[in-house]
Amino acid sequence: MELKTKFITYQELADALGCSYQQVAQVHSKRIIKAFHIDKKRLPKAGTLPLDLVEKYFDQSTQIESNEKTI
Repeated sequence: MELKTKFITYQELADALGCSYQQVAQVHSKRIIKAFHIDKKRLPKAGTLPLDLVEKYFDQSTQIESNEKTI
């Protein structure tokens, strides 16, 4: 199993979005973790997110329901 293709690092995500690492670490990652109820302890290492959920989060055709409001 190749973990690299299933997970994306914060730095790779920042490069893909054209924003800073700090913005991904402080804003986007927290929103993704909260929206999909990701258990950070189950991630392979710190600073990574599941690639499929990241793609789903940024897909504008998908409605994501959270406890507070629709994202």
